[in-house]
Amino acid sequence: MITLDSPREELVAAGEQRQADYVGNRPFAHIVLDDFVDPGVLDGVLDEVDALDRSKRYAKFMDRKTDHNKFAFMPDVVGPKTAALINFLNSGVFIAYLEKLTGISGLLADPSYFGGGVHWIENGGFLEVHADFNHLKKYNLERRINLLLYLNKDWDDAYNGHLELWDRPSMTKAKAVAPLFNRCVIFSTTQESLHGHPVPLAAPPGRARRSIALYYYTNTWNPDGQAHSTLYHVSRNNPVRVKPLRIVRGVLRDLIPPIFRKAVRAVKKARRGEKLSELWD
Repeated sequence: MITLDSPREELVAAGEQRQADYVGNRPFAHIVLDDFVDPGVLDGVLDEVDALDRSKRYAKFMDRKTDHNKFAFMPDVVGPKTAALINFLNSGVFIAYLEKLTGISGLLADPSYFGGGVHWIENGGFLEVHADFNHLKKYNLERRINLLLYLNKDWDDAYNGHLELWDRPSMTKAKAVAPLFNRCVIFSTTQESLHGHPVPLAAPPGRARRSIALYYYTNTWNPDGQAHSTLYHVSRNNPVRVKPLRIVRGVLRDLIPPIFRKAVRAVKKARRGEKLSELWD
């Protein structure tokens, strides 16, 4: 169990002890850890989340015209206890634990919390099965690890909202993880690590699905690599609406070399009179 003053050596030993489990889990490298944080710490965070002014969100998750009923908040907006916990989870001490657990060295936290922070999903909300974006352009970093810490007490399976982990070759669900209070899910982010909660939330009035979402990176981005935004996937077993155009675009993106995609974007920018420097940096 993690506290805000957990010794580095203790965390490193705990990460090393579970590394084989993490690496060996299927359908991709991950681990599910219950009773992750000192419950007294997390109870304080939950009090702040319960009192949150939802008008202070920094993002509302949308997919074209689809409203996911999902919102994101910066830690300091939620409250000082939330900020203190997240600062610890982004600290060098905790990152040393993540490096031992995952076997990935040189991990870095994102000080901008791009796409992360505290997530709040209202009734009816969902998130399609997807692979995460792989490049944090602002800092030119490669995305490597997701950490999800759930804040939902007395969660009933009938509410839905389970995190689904999918096997990409067969495009089938391999595991469903209930978003229970103080349950932490950590997993490697690659194009193979398909996940989401595609079944719309069906919680009683006044209940929402809350979590802390943090992402970790390494300074290993290959300038010749193929950066992509979130890649959504569908199959006949996925209850989310099929979007053929997105599938076609995804296939084309995988097939067309980066230099040609850049050339097309350069032409479009030139027609709009925009500068080309950012495109080629």
